[in-house]
Amino acid sequence: MELTVTNPQGPILECRVAGALDRLETQAFIDALKQAIAPSTRGLILDCAAMPYMSSAGLRAIMIIGKTLMAQDARFILCGLSGLALEIYTASGFSQIFPPVESMDDA
Repeated sequence: MELTVTNPQGPILECRVAGALDRLETQAFIDALKQAIAPSTRGLILDCAAMPYMSSAGLRAIMIIGKTLMAQDARFILCGLSGLALEIYTASGFSQIFPPVESMDDA
């Protein structure tokens, strides 16, 4: 898993995750995003178009980041979910908490 954070100084973080978000990668994912989230962050867009799979540990990581953002009244938007990653995300009910959108343009 590779995480790229763009616009780190702006109020809206744009991040891209490439590769599976599984048990082995979740702590690095959480740590990197928590470090990127500043008190002035008003939103985070996570581009998941290059993420083929997410495990239950990955879902937990999404929830931790989402709660971190909600605590400072910031929005969390996932985009580009497809295939197995989208199936897992939807089946878990997370799509009701953080509704995904199709693309970065939609976010």
